[in-house]
Amino acid sequence: RQRRLRAEPFLRGPIPLEWLARAAVLRKPALPAGLGLWFVRGVSRKTGPVRVSAAIRKKMRLSAGQMLRGLRALEGAGLVRFVRDGRGRCPVVEIVAQLRPEGG
Repeated sequence: RQRRLRAEPFLRGPIPLEWLARAAVLRKPALPAGLGLWFVRGVSRKTGPVRVSAAIRKKMRLSAGQMLRGLRALEGAGLVRFVRDGRGRCPVVEIVAQLRPEGG
């Protein structure tokens, strides 16, 4: 009889390739912050706003400042929208999965 091993957490898709490509060219903390958002969204299986908890921030090895800078960079690129900015609390953002064409 084989023992079941505990499964490691994983990203649940689909994640639009264009979303990842746009996040990849932004400042350094943007991509890890974005991947953390997609992870939380996949775990919760919700399509609405995502709460950026300290646990996911630490899992992505980002300080609070780095996470906020990454989220702001994603917002500037039109990849997320802030629902609550997180002053004194965890930020809440909505992932923008339906992207407009670049330059348009």
